[in-house]
Amino acid sequence: MGKNKGQSQSLARNWYAITMTICTGFFLLMHLTFVGFTNDDVYFRDLAAMWESVPALIVDRYLTDSSRVISETILFILVQCPFLVWQLLDTLICILLCHSACVLLVNDKSKKENLLVLALFAIYPYMHVGSAGWICTSLNYMWPMATLTYALSGVMRRMRGEHVAVWQYVLYGIALIFTANCEMSATVLVFAGAYLLVRYFVIRKEQGAKKTASGIPSNCGLEMATLLIGLAGLTFAMTAPGNGERTAMEALNWMPEFPDLNMFQKFRLCAVFVFEHFVMIPDVPFFLFSLLLLFTGWKGKKTRIVSCIPITIDVVFTAYYFVKDFLLGHKKNYDFTTPAIYLTEPYDAVIQITELVAFGIYIAATLYLLWQLSLSLWERVGMIWALGTGFAVRMALMLSPTMFSSWHRTLIFMYFAFLGDSYLLIGLCEHKKQKHLIYATLAAGVAVNLILTVGLQIRKAG
Repeated sequence: MGKNKGQSQSLARNWYAITMTICTGFFLLMHLTFVGFTNDDVYFRDLAAMWESVPALIVDRYLTDSSRVISETILFILVQCPFLVWQLLDTLICILLCHSACVLLVNDKSKKENLLVLALFAIYPYMHVGSAGWICTSLNYMWPMATLTYALSGVMRRMRGEHVAVWQYVLYGIALIFTANCEMSATVLVFAGAYLLVRYFVIRKEQGAKKTASGIPSNCGLEMATLLIGLAGLTFAMTAPGNGERTAMEALNWMPEFPDLNMFQKFRLCAVFVFEHFVMIPDVPFFLFSLLLLFTGWKGKKTRIVSCIPITIDVVFTAYYFVKDFLLGHKKNYDFTTPAIYLTEPYDAVIQITELVAFGIYIAATLYLLWQLSLSLWERVGMIWALGTGFAVRMALMLSPTMFSSWHRTLIFMYFAFLGDSYLLIGLCEHKKQKHLIYATLAAGVAVNLILTVGLQIRKAG
């Protein structure tokens, strides 16, 4: 009996350990293909060389350009180091994100689902993290994504009734502060904190003041900290003089038409841009999510017809752009075009209105299907809340002249909402043929990620 128990405990360590080992190898090898300082990283390296100290530079940046004082302090230190330093640190960030996601979604070292978490992470198009330069983009998007996930894993551990040590609370606090230093991730913190607090107080009210077997903690300190630190980060960003200066500069350089656009035009352009990102070029995470809505919705009579809508919209529009751009237009590069700002041409008006309607239908169908899932109330609300948060944060860029020039790195929170929801949807798929198609899609997604990310670096190196 003791021997069997020991073997069981050994197995309990294996799948998590295997996942972390593969994660380390996958992201380390991928990072080692990156060619080094590019784009904005070169500008920041040259800028750092012009100043005698990083603190003085950060103060100037705060007054004239950016409120991201924490991430930029790290940035100006890293651009003066060998590129290998960032490669190793960013690999550790990927390991932290994968670990935290495993704690959030699996929380069992003996389950093979840990590998599923890694597979979902590995289909995220990592080339987006280098869109403005590997170091500066990762510090503003991937690192806050990792620290956010790490802090939320602490909240989940508390909810499960697990012991959380004082030193872990310190690390969670540091993670929250770093996350809040970037405007977009600070906004995500506010949404996450609001959800967590509502969930906490509703469950406490339902179960009474005493701690129950569900593990609801006796206080909401970490949940409250998530909201308050997020609000503090947003306040710091909105009051920073540099952010106002940068907005004026960006309007001049990136989108001169921005001051003349009304709110509806800004909403239209931003929504069309987001939709076209997922359908203009085949997008594996978006396709997988749409496919999973079909699989899970097909089981119910009330949801069968609706479940066909998301995947149909994805396939139809992707096929249209594939024929238009690649077959007829002989397009050779993996790139996106931005929507027409003014609808002076009939084609532009028709395509944008059609896409807005299709996007609205996709959203409505998704919300309906997620609400009908055979999951707990808080799981369903959490899935919808995550998608809504990612979408709202990206759509907030309609208030900025960089709604196009910030490119697709700003969709990172939508992507990880899709990936997190996909994990829960995969757990509801029971048929072997469905599983096989899911695994094939994941394998294709990993291959596409490697080809696009590594292939881009090989072309740059050549």
